[in-house]
Amino acid sequence: MQIVIDTSDWQRLSAPVRQELLQLLGNQPSAEPPRASAEQRGLRWRVPYDLTPALAKKLLRGLSDDTIGRLKLFARNGGRVTMRDLLAVTKDSDLHVLSAFEGVVTRKLRRLIGDDHKIASLIMWDYEAEQWDADHKELVDGVFYVSTPTAQVLQRHFGRN
Repeated sequence: MQIVIDTSDWQRLSAPVRQELLQLLGNQPSAEPPRASAEQRGLRWRVPYDLTPALAKKLLRGLSDDTIGRLKLFARNGGRVTMRDLLAVTKDSDLHVLSAFEGVVTRKLRRLIGDDHKIASLIMWDYEAEQWDADHKELVDGVFYVSTPTAQVLQRHFGRN
């Protein structure tokens, strides 16, 4: 049996996939021990990731004042914050600002925990708490949430028990 991968196909593969192929084909020794699967590391779709105190310290380091201000709301409110309250931190009215906020936090979290599968998220959206206008065309408010352990870690980190 022959497997042919031309140069352009090889370059499109991610570095971890290339490394794994080389290991499987026996051309290169394993450079690192096998990593636990996403599920073994507690990563699940649509379930907020639980911060530890050490991870929170790393995650919060270097974030903007606006991002820290929004995360403080989760600490103050037991892990649940309305869209309006999050927007009020920066006096914004465009809900797309929150996508950027969530994206910054999510990308940093995934990098810190080594989530190559892009499963982990710190902040989730409560679909049951959505509030729409009368025509159901515009989202008026809703609730973002973090896990209870994350809310507690944030409370301790920000000094609000």
